[in-house]
Amino acid sequence: MSNPILNRNPLSQLILGILLLSGMIFSVNQASAQPTESVADRLHTDVKFELLLSRERANGLAGQEWAEVFRQFEVPLRVRQPLYNDKAGVEQDIFGTTRRVVVTGLLDRNGEIVFPDRKFRLSEVRELADWIEELKTYGAQGAPEGQPLWGLNKAEFDLLHAAMRTAVENKTSDLDLAEAIVALELPSNYPIDFTFKAKQTLGPVDQIPTVKNDLTGLAKGTAFALLLREYGLSFTPRRLPDESILLSIEDAEEVDKAWPIGWDPDSIGLTRLSLAKKLFVAVPVEVDQMSMTQMLQELEKQTEIPVFVDGMALKSMNLDFDKMTVTYPRKRTSWSLCLRTLVSKIQLTQELRVDENDQAFLWITRFQPKMKPNS
Repeated sequence: MSNPILNRNPLSQLILGILLLSGMIFSVNQASAQPTESVADRLHTDVKFELLLSRERANGLAGQEWAEVFRQFEVPLRVRQPLYNDKAGVEQDIFGTTRRVVVTGLLDRNGEIVFPDRKFRLSEVRELADWIEELKTYGAQGAPEGQPLWGLNKAEFDLLHAAMRTAVENKTSDLDLAEAIVALELPSNYPIDFTFKAKQTLGPVDQIPTVKNDLTGLAKGTAFALLLREYGLSFTPRRLPDESILLSIEDAEEVDKAWPIGWDPDSIGLTRLSLAKKLFVAVPVEVDQMSMTQMLQELEKQTEIPVFVDGMALKSMNLDFDKMTVTYPRKRTSWSLCLRTLVSKIQLTQELRVDENDQAFLWITRFQPKMKPNS
């Protein structure tokens, strides 16, 4: 019998066709059904600088010297007196396929050119050249590496976050990875790209296991992160030079800050008791010779809180919850305390997280001791 999900979404035919033909997962652009490598720098960027002379004491000689530097860079430069509403900064406008970037800085009395987040001496023309090249490549926002929100501005992040709030409607458990990605129905205006290392981590297609977790009902951002985690992968939004954004799927061990598997409720002003009251109230609790998997199923039933387990962590620690028997003596306590007691014995920890819709779930993963600050 044909799969109605696959019939409904032609992207699946493309993904699965690539899988079968290549033996590896290739990059896929959901929006155009083309490899993401074909996404070119569609914008031509013109950069020009304006240097405002110091009101206290103008340094005309330094202005001439900087004019020669910018002439060699073939970047237009205007040195002028400041107007009452002038301020330093980087602004841009886009007209068709042309991106115009205007950089305004201060030429101080010491001959340095000063911008809101950096400054240059005449001896630092190489660093200035690197910055100009970055502006030509990425525009006013600069290179995304090392910036908050993965280098997205607030408007870009808010749009992505809103798109990732939509709940998953299709079952994902027991599907092939490609089928599960299609079943998530991720927003089509954000292409998916598997890095080379991610392809290596997955290995040959015929050896990739099916998906364990059913992610129905979770917001798509958290669901996608959980899905990929099963395979040792994660995803991060990546802003391209042409200002489009794709979802880069990478080896989880090589990413400093990926899209999170749920969000810390404290960081968004949500209290744990309001999110998961049945998890924290004292009730009679007993676990009598259950497998860890059975115990978690009972916890879900009693607390109505979904539980997801970090399979990547279990694999690295050689743990199998189906074969691990646990016992907890009958007492009046909370399911949260019971779970914490059981998982701490095997160097795991429980975390209450929320998805992009503030829906609570428990995440069981490897315990990571907090680093002590350097004394």
